[in-house]
Amino acid sequence: MDILNFIILATEQAVEHAPEVVESGSVVGTLGLNAKLFIAQLINFSVILFILWRWVWKPLGGAMESRRKKIEESVAKAANIEKQAQEAQTTRELKLREAAVEAEAILQRNLDAGEKMKMEIVSTANNEAKKILAKAKQTIEAEKQHMLSEIKIEVADLVVMTTEKILRVKLDEKNDKKIVEEILKSVK
Repeated sequence: MDILNFIILATEQAVEHAPEVVESGSVVGTLGLNAKLFIAQLINFSVILFILWRWVWKPLGGAMESRRKKIEESVAKAANIEKQAQEAQTTRELKLREAAVEAEAILQRNLDAGEKMKMEIVSTANNEAKKILAKAKQTIEAEKQHMLSEIKIEVADLVVMTTEKILRVKLDEKNDKKIVEEILKSVK
């Protein structure tokens, strides 16, 4: 408060030294101004201006500056967070694409392995079927040969037996037909 006392004291001294009567020919006199009052008002205005600057504008300016800095920091942080979010989004999309490609590759490998296994199974089944068919043909051929040889033996026996019977009983054609029919019935 020393400055305030100094300003008040200076104002009082200025007012005391100002001339009481302003000459009528001067500019101040023409305007009808009282010099003492004008100087006092000028000093009072200066004092109020100093007080406002010292205790209002200066703290208010500091507060506004700190608020401006906080706002700039907040904007910078928001921009940084937005940038990080964008990078995270880009990274997530990249990983999703990589996962999709990897899943597609795994699926393709499994499909290829399944197709290969299917071909192997079909090939094995075809080979087994061919072996079984060849074996069945061999078995059928062997049985056919066996049956033919049995039939030949039986036909030979029948021929021998028929010949014996025909030679024993040689009567007439009627009897021959009858004997052949009986033999045929016994063969069936």
